[in-house]
Amino acid sequence: MFEEWGVILAGLGPLGVVVLFFISIIGNASLFLPVPVDIVLLFLAPIDFLGLGIITPLILGLVVALGASIGEFSGYFVGLAGIKSFESMKKKEVEKLKLLKEKLENVGIPLIAFFSFTPLPFDLIGIAAGLSKYSKKKFFIGCFAGKLPRYVILAYAGYFGITFIMHLFGG
Repeated sequence: MFEEWGVILAGLGPLGVVVLFFISIIGNASLFLPVPVDIVLLFLAPIDFLGLGIITPLILGLVVALGASIGEFSGYFVGLAGIKSFESMKKKEVEKLKLLKEKLENVGIPLIAFFSFTPLPFDLIGIAAGLSKYSKKKFFIGCFAGKLPRYVILAYAGYFGITFIMHLFGG
């Protein structure tokens, strides 16, 4: 399956990178049922879409991280929309929301970056950030700061891993 996608995307050249960007947005926008963008990137990283050799995985990691960071706003906006239903909240619940916002203000970007780097479910962090009306700019920075190293590492793992396996088996 990935070989077929790889052939299609490789045939698109630089446009294949754009397709991968949109796959990344969609894959990270689906709440609680993510598309396995990590696996797609791992298998597509050895394809030299841009003809830049060893630099291509770096660019792919950057593009996928950008798309993933944009896609993560789906959870943020769900939380932001949820604030409307909390207008009739009890005083105790409002206090909890204020506490969450304070915690995010204190350690928001590092916390968001950490969770976006891991394969743990990130949607809950996005929903919490939206509920607390956390800064969209800081949310994006935190997402991107975690997603960038994650996807660059995965792209290079795919690039060198597949190449190593092909050499090992004489391909």
